[in-house]
Amino acid sequence: MKRLLILILALLCAPAIAHAFPAGLQFDNDPMNAGMQGDGAGGIPFTGAPRWAGHTCDVCHTNAPHTIGLRVEADHPEIFTDGWKPKTTYHLRVILTGEHAGVAYKASGDMCGQQFDPYTPCDENGFAIEMDDPQGVPAGKLFAFANGACVTTGTPPPDADTRVMKDGTAATHNGAHMGQTTWDLCWTSPDAGTRTITAYVTAVDGNGGDGTADFPNDTAGDDVAAGAVPLPEAGAPPLDPQTGGCNATDASDASGGLLLVAIVLAFRSRRALALVLLLGGACVHVRPHQRETLAERKMKFSPDPSEDELDLHMQESREGSSGGYGSAGGGCGCN
Repeated sequence: MKRLLILILALLCAPAIAHAFPAGLQFDNDPMNAGMQGDGAGGIPFTGAPRWAGHTCDVCHTNAPHTIGLRVEADHPEIFTDGWKPKTTYHLRVILTGEHAGVAYKASGDMCGQQFDPYTPCDENGFAIEMDDPQGVPAGKLFAFANGACVTTGTPPPDADTRVMKDGTAATHNGAHMGQTTWDLCWTSPDAGTRTITAYVTAVDGNGGDGTADFPNDTAGDDVAAGAVPLPEAGAPPLDPQTGGCNATDASDASGGLLLVAIVLAFRSRRALALVLLLGGACVHVRPHQRETLAERKMKFSPDPSEDELDLHMQESREGSSGGYGSAGGGCGCN
């Protein structure tokens, strides 16, 4: 009886995890029938990758001011400059910069949420990342990082920074601790010949909900950032450009206030820094999943074919010329 009482007291004293939005395993839960009140993400990490039609954390975290930024660091600086080597494990770090939304609750640390009286909102932030090959397919393997090492075998500790999704294609924040703005993880690169890998990264700066215990899962007003970091393969020739006048990597919408800077940090050698700037306004190739947007009426120079035909008819009658617009003309001059 005494042992049972001690166990009960230990469970009552153990800190519970308070989530202001889906974290860790909730991304694998069914959005309707599982998780906390059925608030799972259905296996979608919302990294902004092509396989998710570019969807990022903005899908749920609405009205974001887009003032925060992202940084991606690595223990081997050459991964961003010389490229990644096949079958090599890299220690990566994702950093959220410019946190502002929930800093008022940072001092509470993990002592926040519904299990505490009085109720205190949590400074909960999060991220998601996946590494895709040129075809938009996840490449390599992701691992958690804990106790100063990559957890490539066995089960990571429950308080590890990151959690790899069940299918192994992406990693998200674990949600074990509040107030985090940095998350460590590991990635083992794929076989040679995969060519350029793109790291799709998103992050959320949570604002603590609406400040009440009745609605702690409020996602409106959180800040969001997203972007893509290209990682070339060491020694591999550049990918053949598609038709067009440039060969740049697609970046996220810079007009939305996105700031994504990939900074390479050498953890083991004087913490040397190498800066890689992603040019959000650069010329880019249009990916197949983006062409549906270009096909919309508002994206056409002349969205009204009937108006085009009328303009051509008037030009033919006045100038005696025809053609060049792809529509037929009458030439009767009755305008």
